[in-house]
Amino acid sequence: MTIRLSVVAGFVLLVIASQAPVQGSEPDRRKNYQQVERTMAADPRVLVSACVVSGDLTVRGWNRNEVRARVTDGTQIELTRNDQIKSQAATELRVTTNGQRRPGSNSSCIPSADIELDVPGGAAVRLQTSSGDIFVTDVARVEASSQSGGMTLAKVAVDTSLNTISGEISVRDSAGSFKLHTVGGEISARNLLTAGLGGGFEASTVSGEVTLDQVQIPTIKVNTVSGDVDWTGPLSRAGRYDLQSISGRMRLVLPNNASFRLSASFGQTVRFSSDFNLNYSENQSTAGGSNRGGFRQFVATAGNGDSLITVSLLEGSLQIHKR
Repeated sequence: MTIRLSVVAGFVLLVIASQAPVQGSEPDRRKNYQQVERTMAADPRVLVSACVVSGDLTVRGWNRNEVRARVTDGTQIELTRNDQIKSQAATELRVTTNGQRRPGSNSSCIPSADIELDVPGGAAVRLQTSSGDIFVTDVARVEASSQSGGMTLAKVAVDTSLNTISGEISVRDSAGSFKLHTVGGEISARNLLTAGLGGGFEASTVSGEVTLDQVQIPTIKVNTVSGDVDWTGPLSRAGRYDLQSISGRMRLVLPNNASFRLSASFGQTVRFSSDFNLNYSENQSTAGGSNRGGFRQFVATAGNGDSLITVSLLEGSLQIHKR
């Protein structure tokens, strides 16, 4: 019994000894991660720019007339003024490192950092990353580009322009005009409104799906090469909706009382179905339409034809459903 207890005690001591160096080294490891923060007074409509080669960019609007930039990996960032006319509060700022402090130096990006920005709610932001995601909420204007990262935006008030090569785009609960482009990713837009005159919505992708849910903007253009299009929501009176795809499924879910005119140009194999009773134009009594250049073309009306939906589809299907 004494020998067994000695063996057990020795084993426990060995376990404790093996864990001690790991526990003891944890505080030293954390010391390598230093938070760096910079703050500057800013105009309520300040333009803020940030560019990183590798890293995420996160922007949040707040109710202070100042800009705060923060990193947690120890990168020595600065807020550099690029104002044309100097004033007490900055009207144009750029996030830089110590080696980029010359105003107007926009040719290089911070090599690696995850940057968080708090900006006035009326600010405009210009963001760029080669490898990283972009998150923005509660600002007025956004212009962003990424090579291999996704973009997620919410509560943008005026203007949005997004470009990514191999990332997904998601925009929700926003207003204004929208230009969304991705080469190899999906586009999702939900609960969008127009803001004044001249606002529109454009979405284009090469090989991704486009999903529109409650996008209440009177001018919408969607262009895909080999992606599906799903659209759910009401039509604006006198709205203009242009949907183009080479190959894919288009599915429109509209209110039961939707009033629209459909102008379609289909490839010979495209399948078409509608829950609405459509009245076809003269000499186009069926969805077969007329044949021109290998395309079937026809015009049909539901209700009074208050809105115009133009569809161009070479291969795939168009389905129009009642909600």
